[in-house]
Amino acid sequence: MNGTELRRLRIEKGISQQELADQTGIPKGTIGRLEASGAPISKVDVLTSINKFFKIETKSNPRLEAKVLHISADPNDYDNDGSRFEELPDGTLRMRVPVIPHKAFAGYLRGFQDPEFYDGLNYISIDVFKQHRGTYLAFEVVGDSMTSLEPEHFRKSIFDGVTVVGRELAKHHWKYKLHINNHDAWIIVHKTEGILIKQIIDHNVELCTITIHSLNPDKKTYPDEVLHLDDVEQIFNVVQKVDK
Repeated sequence: MNGTELRRLRIEKGISQQELADQTGIPKGTIGRLEASGAPISKVDVLTSINKFFKIETKSNPRLEAKVLHISADPNDYDNDGSRFEELPDGTLRMRVPVIPHKAFAGYLRGFQDPEFYDGLNYISIDVFKQHRGTYLAFEVVGDSMTSLEPEHFRKSIFDGVTVVGRELAKHHWKYKLHINNHDAWIIVHKTEGILIKQIIDHNVELCTITIHSLNPDKKTYPDEVLHLDDVEQIFNVVQKVDK
């Protein structure tokens, strides 16, 4: 749902911005800004009130195999002054990162490109060895999709509750063969299925598809799946596991 769709629905229903504000409890100014910008509606409480008022059904159970914790590069590069890096005496760098709480997960899928989504977030710091470029996200793994006790796969296993850091692979790279053998795990942000953590075992450039695979040997629960890249919002390669 974005501001343009909201305006269309409001006009179709024949109500004013003030009437919508009175019915939903959303400030009239917020409604006006959303409609004027046409931007995605990222605040969960606002979106919930709008969906309830217009009786819009939403998919309530996307798979949640990785919860968003924090990002290490502002997608909108609002400061762009290097201040998020601090050099430590041993030569390593501390990178300041905004924290996205778990309660914002649903909003992330709808609003990660919306600057307002990142307003007012708290910050944490993690240690790195260089000033990383690009966008990094940290995820807390949920469930046992990537867990195997088989000796040949145990080292690659990522257990429930472990935090992993992923580096986003920009969409223009998807038109070429992904280096799927260079990384043991990937984070896939799917438009309808949620946030998944898997191996990618095949990338068909011609058909624009990827085949995802779970380490868990229970193939009834975790079968291989073919995803069309048109249905994928973001892909991250997992670059680091972080101890609790």
